[in-house]
Amino acid sequence: MTRPSVDFSKLRILVVENHALMRRLLREMLRGFGVADIHEAKNVPGAIDLIYTETFDMVILDFFLGDMDGADFAWVVRNDGNCLNRQVPILLITGMPNHHKVLKVRDAGINGMLAKPIAPKDLYQRIYMLIAYPRPFIISPSYVGPQRDRRKPAATARPTAARLMRGTMPEKRRSRRLDINPANEDEILL
Repeated sequence: MTRPSVDFSKLRILVVENHALMRRLLREMLRGFGVADIHEAKNVPGAIDLIYTETFDMVILDFFLGDMDGADFAWVVRNDGNCLNRQVPILLITGMPNHHKVLKVRDAGINGMLAKPIAPKDLYQRIYMLIAYPRPFIISPSYVGPQRDRRKPAATARPTAARLMRGTMPEKRRSRRLDINPANEDEILL
């Protein structure tokens, strides 16, 4: 089976992180992957302004953001039908992943979670999986977010995901094989 490739240079990513050093680290990793269009917010009000006025292909946010945490922010985005980015893939990063936090993140409709410290390979794999293998988006009275049942194949890719796909990977990426296998994505995503 041929793995789809993702053109990272066409991604438009919003990074929401209150620590300047972590924002810089994420920005440098994303640039290293080829992402050129990176927007940043250091708090929830700044992120809300951006998420309602501009479109993004992905949001990467920290869990601890002050008065609202990352899961609260995601819940607002997911449950507001007027939000331009209601279905955007959201990757949450945290330094303290615990059972309570994982459940809150899952119920908020976040696509994936990554524990700090973040290795570039792990971040690359998560972004790749969320874009290359999108899950159908569910809107129900009790849940808004990506489909959670991994046994069901995704019906169709989101239009933004299709725009980012290419037939072949760039030559420099071909030599660097990543262990990304949709069969064991349970290990990669929530």
